[in-house]
Amino acid sequence: MTSRSELPAAILPVIDLKDRHVVRGVGGLRHRYRPIESRLCASSEPGDIAAAMVAAYSFRDAYVADLDAILDGRPQVEDWRKIAQAGLRLHLDAGLATLADCQRVIEALEPESVASLIVGLETLQRWEDLGQITAEFGESVTFSLDLRHGRPLRIVGAAIRPEEIAQRAFDCGARRMVLLDLAHVGQGRGTGTEMLCRELSTQLTGVEWVTGGGIRTLADIETQVSLGAARVLVSSALHEDEKILMARPQ
Repeated sequence: MTSRSELPAAILPVIDLKDRHVVRGVGGLRHRYRPIESRLCASSEPGDIAAAMVAAYSFRDAYVADLDAILDGRPQVEDWRKIAQAGLRLHLDAGLATLADCQRVIEALEPESVASLIVGLETLQRWEDLGQITAEFGESVTFSLDLRHGRPLRIVGAAIRPEEIAQRAFDCGARRMVLLDLAHVGQGRGTGTEMLCRELSTQLTGVEWVTGGGIRTLADIETQVSLGAARVLVSSALHEDEKILMARPQ
């Protein structure tokens, strides 16, 4: 069992990018995302936020969601590079749906700057593509099971229920999965995926589960770890005073 002193190491910080700023997520309603106001620094510029996170918490990697790439097909490669230059390896969610998409990321960034390539249910068109990506990149692939109010954001093939989708991703070779209900992002009221996380972590052994959305305290993180999560996505709480108590990760 993970001790409370080890919980900070389970944190995977989130950097959401939109219109050349780091933004704060609000229930997955992306038109409402605004540049973040952080206690860590006065800027919302991606490189500044990344550097401040490294200085304050000694983070080594981050989940980076490029909303311009996801929504409009406009990848903000320069912002990715600034985050990497600040000392963070990227788990990059940038609308990746095909092997060619992932290969372009590797060409754009130094390989050592990429912690994983995130293939989201939101953008995946065919399970065959996920299979090709995992065959090429192996453990460097993360599948994101994207939900809203408990329902998958899209249906790929015959997989309809979240459990079926997770099984199909597993069959395609994904061994790291994000479980995220966008309706809970930035709300500070828990992930909404607790029961599903417990079920899936028991059903699919050998998967590294990443959960998040609505995390405010170490107790929230402790709950997620107890349910089977290896890493927990945290965003807003890192930027707000007295919202989360943590020691520096070792």
